[in-house]
Amino acid sequence: MAIYSNADKKKIVLLLLFIIVLTIAGLIVIDFTASLLGVYLPLPGIDIIKSLSLKKKIKESENPYLLEREELAKEKERLVLVEEGLLNKEREIQEKEASANKKLELLKEKEKEIEKKRELLEYKEKQIQDREKNIREQAVKLYNMPPNDAVVILEKQSEEDIVDILRAIDSYSEEIGRASTSPYLLKLLNDKNQQKAANVLRKFQYTLPEKKTSVEELDETNLPQP
Repeated sequence: MAIYSNADKKKIVLLLLFIIVLTIAGLIVIDFTASLLGVYLPLPGIDIIKSLSLKKKIKESENPYLLEREELAKEKERLVLVEEGLLNKEREIQEKEASANKKLELLKEKEKEIEKKRELLEYKEKQIQDREKNIREQAVKLYNMPPNDAVVILEKQSEEDIVDILRAIDSYSEEIGRASTSPYLLKLLNDKNQQKAANVLRKFQYTLPEKKTSVEELDETNLPQP
């Protein structure tokens, strides 16, 4: 019985593998040639080789879908990031809008306050104008009345109104170029109400206009005693 060394055994195995590979390759070539010629050859083992080759092709054909799925996954992740960015931007815009709306409300409140102050000033200005008009009308009326009748009406007025009426009488008499009746009316008032006449004279002296009127030229010693 022949004894083989390890090196011989390896050579034998490699030779067998080489023969198997050549056999399979030969079968594939024969089958391919027969297919081209339209001839079917039932070669032994060719169906198994084709089946293995087909499975390998199917497995290889799955790779593009796998890559496509990976690309889709990456695209999905990118879209998620974009969506998150858009949501963050939307929140920022909403916060800015809320801040702008708050500032707008504050501005509207300030506008309302300014409008109320303007209306109040206009109301006070109208009151002043109406009072000046009323004082003027009373001054003209009293100037053209008999002094004794005029002082009866004058006495019923407040001290502040009497001061303004007498000043208006001075202005009116100056406009028409005639002497003012204010000093005489004040003396008649003193005959009826000495205390009120003295208070009116003091108010004249403490609230002097730019131009001194005929009443300011009087003092309490000039008023006749009742």
